[in-house]
Amino acid sequence: MSTERRLPADDGLPLPQDDFAETTLVVELEPAADGGQRALLYPDDRPGHEVATQWLAVPADALVELDSVR
Repeated sequence: MSTERRLPADDGLPLPQDDFAETTLVVELEPAADGGQRALLYPDDRPGHEVATQWLAVPADALVELDSVR
């Protein structure tokens, strides 16, 4: 049995784009272990030692244009 909870239309919570500043990420493509490609994403405004701990790897075919999801 599932229950559904709906928030009021005007709940006063900020939208995600209001909470987070838009950051430009650098994308580098590299071979993946499965023979495909993976994309490494990291902020371009961080020093090298911070980039080493603040990166994300995703399958290259999972990337989408930002404008297509807005």
